[in-house]
Amino acid sequence: MDTSKQPSEALSEADLQRYNAADPTAMVSTKPWELVITSPRMRLLAWVAVAVIMAVHIFMSAVVGVGDTGAALTTIDRFAFFGVGVVISIAVFIGLTRPRVRVNEDGVEVRNFIGTRFYHWSVIYGLAFPRGSRMARLELPDFEYVPMWAMQSADRASIVKDVADFRALESQYMPQD
Repeated sequence: MDTSKQPSEALSEADLQRYNAADPTAMVSTKPWELVITSPRMRLLAWVAVAVIMAVHIFMSAVVGVGDTGAALTTIDRFAFFGVGVVISIAVFIGLTRPRVRVNEDGVEVRNFIGTRFYHWSVIYGLAFPRGSRMARLELPDFEYVPMWAMQSADRASIVKDVADFRALESQYMPQD
């Protein structure tokens, strides 16, 4: 039986929620992203952290051989301190610059430090930025939420524009109850 000629049906809201819960890493949108948000403050913090980590490791590689502690340290050990600093710096930089929020007509993709998750508009209750909170959060059913590290209150002026842009797309695409 040829299934390619059967009419395609739109997924129900319950089906979307089930698919989203079953495979949290599944990308369910192929449409272009209308809004991409990253945190300039997190990027600055990443560069500062890299500078501090490298300064400490360069200092340690320079002074590790000074004095006689009884341990045999060679030139390789000095380069190893520098190499470990490079590895840690790369990991910290990638981790701190990773958070991102992308929005299109299908839904919202939230990428935090560890994982990435796509939420269809039918499972989103809205964007919340509680007073005194460090970051915005995406409200979900059953009083659950997802923190959005890309939307930091420390970004000050840019976060106001980002929230306004997000809410404009939210009012355009989120289904009305």
